[in-house]
Amino acid sequence: MDGLTNILFGGGLPGFPNGIRTLEDWQAFAKAVQTAGDPHALDFKAGLSGVPAIRLESLEATLRSVVEREETFRLYKRLTPVPAFSSVAEWATQVGTGGDIADAFHSETSDIRGAVGEYRRNILRVKYLMTRAEISLAALQQRTVLGTGDDLKARENVNATLRLLRGLEWALFQGDEAVVPTQFDGIRAWLAKEFPDHILDLKGSSNVDELYAAIYQAFGRTIGPDGGFGRITDVYLSPAVQNDLDLHLQPQWRVALDDNPRAVDYGAPVRAIRTSYGDVITTQDVWIEDPDAAHLTTPAEVRTRGRLSPEAPAAPTLSAQAITSDPNSRFQAAQAGTYHYAVAAIGEGGEGPLSALEAVTIAAGGGAELTIQPPAGYRQTGYAIYRSTKDPATLPTPADLRLVKRIPAGSDPTQPVVFRDLNHDIPGSATLYLLDLSPEAIDWTQLLPMLQFPLAPVKATVPWAVLLFGALKLGIPQRHWVVKNYLPKAARWKPF
Repeated sequence: MDGLTNILFGGGLPGFPNGIRTLEDWQAFAKAVQTAGDPHALDFKAGLSGVPAIRLESLEATLRSVVEREETFRLYKRLTPVPAFSSVAEWATQVGTGGDIADAFHSETSDIRGAVGEYRRNILRVKYLMTRAEISLAALQQRTVLGTGDDLKARENVNATLRLLRGLEWALFQGDEAVVPTQFDGIRAWLAKEFPDHILDLKGSSNVDELYAAIYQAFGRTIGPDGGFGRITDVYLSPAVQNDLDLHLQPQWRVALDDNPRAVDYGAPVRAIRTSYGDVITTQDVWIEDPDAAHLTTPAEVRTRGRLSPEAPAAPTLSAQAITSDPNSRFQAAQAGTYHYAVAAIGEGGEGPLSALEAVTIAAGGGAELTIQPPAGYRQTGYAIYRSTKDPATLPTPADLRLVKRIPAGSDPTQPVVFRDLNHDIPGSATLYLLDLSPEAIDWTQLLPMLQFPLAPVKATVPWAVLLFGALKLGIPQRHWVVKNYLPKAARWKPF
């Protein structure tokens, strides 16, 4: 008892230099006795003796965050929000002034000819972005490293907002209504449907000069009728492509944004690209798919660490065979070899598990024909095609695969889908988005601004939803361009 008496009446103790004087001191001491050692073995802790029995837990009062932050959603933050007053937004575009180039020339007394401008009505379907969050009543009463229960609720509200914005930013580039009808079309899908010639293909090149030539070509065509007499203001690219520009873009094509003469040297950050038509500002966006963006281009069972949505479709069945020759093939001699394929079904509930792997040996000028049998339940609206590197030394795991393309499941979900891989979409390649960010050319059409919406509780929790209703609108789509199939030089994952 002498030791305990000494503690109770002010004697020193490691962690309690002034003794145990209050109820809070005693509760902290009891917690130390019960929870020292393995934080998941309370029964073990209760039997500790000696110093471990009186050692306090050391939990830093700071939550270290390794998740996305608001500043990573760079394109969404640049878009002008335009209010919509219906779930179907409409706008008109003038596509011509009428007549031909030399129609104005007449003889002195001839009848004067005229023409009428050309107009087009456009329709945009608003999409509904929603996510649910909740916190238990017990958690509301407890203190955590975040503070009180109210602080934890605020953190979960931030998490819900980030989940919603993460999906939105990704979809601005890669969303596809044909693959998942609840998504809006992103820039690439929009151009593929309306202006497919605005998607420039580098066919697996890693040459920065060729990349610059594609940017230059797109800008040159944008200032004329091909681009609606506009201009390119920004290029959105992945960090891997930005790294290539910093290290390899020629100095005469760099813009010095300050008075430092070294700002245009090799290795200096490329903040803007110089062309004869104007400067193009570079913006890195981590939500653009590229070979090192494993959080975007690996199968869902990898990027979610196995926590697939219970509402996602089941695994489809895949069979594959080689295509001996096809005039549209872009498989070159250096790219011929054996590849492994897998497919996952996609639906409103997300991406499901992978099919079994299928290996195909592809010759130059050939390809692979994949036949996808739908999963049980037929909840799929599309499929994600994945491919390995060429001639892998061992059987690939799901983490070794990268996305080739997302495709629609077809109008009848019970029927198989055939996909021919002719190397038109190279896994592990990067895509650049050349944009005119003027409000008339691109905006965020918004039916409902982001808000927190309380939900009815049915158990001992406080549930709510975060909502945002809207869609990307390319008001003048011909002012935008995509450059695809560029292979960053320093990419860790190589397709060939």
